[in-house]
Amino acid sequence: MSAPGHRHLTTQINIAGDKYLYDDFAFATREGLIPKIVRHEDAKKMKEKGLNTPFSEIEFDFTLTALAKKDAQDVVNRRRVEAA
Repeated sequence: MSAPGHRHLTTQINIAGDKYLYDDFAFATREGLIPKIVRHEDAKKMKEKGLNTPFSEIEFDFTLTALAKKDAQDVVNRRRVEAA
């Protein structure tokens, strides 16, 4: 995720109730990255979304950090590891 004048953001979202929620090999699961899941079964809401079955959604707000003047570019350009 990015925006002009801001640092790039790479993150993950963890889904509440997942049996592997805290089994993250990098220990990156944080309470702030577990959004509330809202289930919608109301016919009016389904129609508003162009759906005919119940659906779930999450709301998540990200805050991007402004790019500092000393950082001309914060994207790391390096060759990715390739499988042998």
